[in-house]
Amino acid sequence: MSAYSILAKYYDRLMGDFDYTGYLKFVEDGLKGEGVDLACGSGEMTIALAKSGRKMTGIDISGEMLNLATVKAKKEGVDVKWIKQDIADLELSHKVDFVTCVCDGVNYIEKTRLKDFFDRVNTYLKEGGKFVFDISSSYKLSKILADNLFCEDYDDLTYIWSNTLGEGFVDMDLDFFEKIQGDTYKRVGESHRQYIHTQNDIEEVLRDWDVKVYDGETFSNVKSKSKRLLFVATKK
Repeated sequence: MSAYSILAKYYDRLMGDFDYTGYLKFVEDGLKGEGVDLACGSGEMTIALAKSGRKMTGIDISGEMLNLATVKAKKEGVDVKWIKQDIADLELSHKVDFVTCVCDGVNYIEKTRLKDFFDRVNTYLKEGGKFVFDISSSYKLSKILADNLFCEDYDDLTYIWSNTLGEGFVDMDLDFFEKIQGDTYKRVGESHRQYIHTQNDIEEVLRDWDVKVYDGETFSNVKSKSKRLLFVATKK
């Protein structure tokens, strides 16, 4: 089953420990005007940016995620444009002031397509515009997640997440056991592939940009065991 067809239903619950508030507080001063949030998922960051007065568009490949985001935006009373699109093939109708891609979206892009992806973002950014994004670090993917098994049990849901390290990527298989009634559960599963990108890989394809890199969890200097790298790239 395609990625996020099932996970969308539980995404916000399972991402409850992601510090959207701290992330936005750290980067928001550089995000002015109109923006596009790539791989927007359930729209958490897109909606937060819209609520602070920015004109926002959210783009994601998953229709299920966009449906969830649409409902959330309506509840929050914000007007966001949602587009179903593969961010690797990004196309916009006009240039914008900034672009974001929060929580691993870039890890879904193959290394051979990174340059083209960043060139596309560059095309749709105004001069001096910013691209703020993060990746799961090579340390996290190859040393923590790779060839490992994780599981979690809730009253209405149990999931098992198994990972297999490949040549430059990690394959992730998720099995969800949804409680239907009493002791009856329905099993559904889906698969993901995240590509391992090093800091050098990213900086190489961004050599024509002005780039600053931070630890994406502490928002301080990058360390050898940083699990998330946060990039703030400015178009020259």
